[in-house]
Amino acid sequence: MPNTELMRSRLSELDTELQQIDKAAGDAALTSTQQTRWDELITERESLRTSYDEALEQEIRLARVTASRAQHGGFKVGSSRTDDRTDDPSVWRRESDGDIAVIGSEQRAADHPVVKRMVAAQAGSEAATVGQYGDLDALVRAITTSGASAIVPTTWAAGLIDLARNHAAVLQAGASVIPMDAKTVEIGRLTGDPTAAFRTEGSAITPSDPTFDNVVLTAHSLSALVVGSREWFQDSQDGRGVVSQAIAKAMGQAIDLAALYGGITAGSGSINLASPPNPVGVLKNTLTNASANVLGAATNGTTQTAVGSGNFYGELLDLVYAVKNANESPSGIIWPSKLQQVYAKAVDTTGQPLQMPADVSALSRFTSNQVASGFTQGTLTTAADVFVGDWSQLLVGTRLDLTLQVLTERYADNGQIGVVATWRGDFAVARNKAFAVYRALKGA
Repeated sequence: MPNTELMRSRLSELDTELQQIDKAAGDAALTSTQQTRWDELITERESLRTSYDEALEQEIRLARVTASRAQHGGFKVGSSRTDDRTDDPSVWRRESDGDIAVIGSEQRAADHPVVKRMVAAQAGSEAATVGQYGDLDALVRAITTSGASAIVPTTWAAGLIDLARNHAAVLQAGASVIPMDAKTVEIGRLTGDPTAAFRTEGSAITPSDPTFDNVVLTAHSLSALVVGSREWFQDSQDGRGVVSQAIAKAMGQAIDLAALYGGITAGSGSINLASPPNPVGVLKNTLTNASANVLGAATNGTTQTAVGSGNFYGELLDLVYAVKNANESPSGIIWPSKLQQVYAKAVDTTGQPLQMPADVSALSRFTSNQVASGFTQGTLTTAADVFVGDWSQLLVGTRLDLTLQVLTERYADNGQIGVVATWRGDFAVARNKAFAVYRALKGA
């Protein structure tokens, strides 16, 4: 077993014993024996957690270096960036303490150093909740019965973030998730690359240094509503994770919409997400800071060039190269199912499926019906948007102080209950030209 696994196992044992002492004491003060043991456990846990954080950081770095070498034959290629904080999002650092900022793509949120410190700091106050309910589903069932509200324990909130990553296209595409232990978190960012030039013998070398600034993430409140029958909430006790999955799906969809369209009030159907209160998403940031990367938006929308012309994928290629021409490397496409359907059904003049150009097929493709589609643009009634970009350059900051509020009266006449999950977070684009958007392209 790897060293970090042994440490994680021991940390779990320590947390379990602390919870047992807290539960045994109940509302009474700890006995002297309990207090002595409590102090011993806390001391050991703090020391072990520091060692674990260091070992985990080293392990993550080593794994990524090994993977990079395996992929590129022993050295890293394909990037013009010289600062490792922005060349590899996994080693972006928080300005406050130098910690790794991003949750790794294969890493659980609960294993991130920042999250672990938050869990440790709140362990005592949350132990009673965890001990009483056991899991999030049980907590939700309890508060739907009482009509109360609850702050979700950090350990469960971290699990919900992991589940939401499976439901939000921007997170599936590789957006960098950054846990926030404060309302505002700063992340270092490269804003200008160094340049090189040939010179004559004996002539002066013109200095050229990379330039940096900070990406500031400031938590905004986003709420997602899950409505279900009273029977559904009651019966979910036999299907562990049902409630959690429903909440995570609603959160994921809400994160998708705001991360893509936050700040947009017109031009994409009925979307109206003024900023404030919404954070600024990809499209608004691109319009403001890299407007040449926003294509389309023609008065009557854009219809794909006829198949027979051999340029049916022209608009998608223009998107890909808008990013590439800015010396960025697009990693994926996010589009609505109705637009995806248009390209899936395309055939050549002989009726054979149309071959996708290599520059498009090389990108991962993700479907999100939070992307505007089926709206009217002039005479086009099936308009749809499509996003292309290096999704690792989208930063998704997430607070773990998730709250649940139960609405028992609003849906009572239908025998239903509503649960509002309020997530706090922010979005930021690390490199403005890493994204391109085609607006009002013809969908199915």
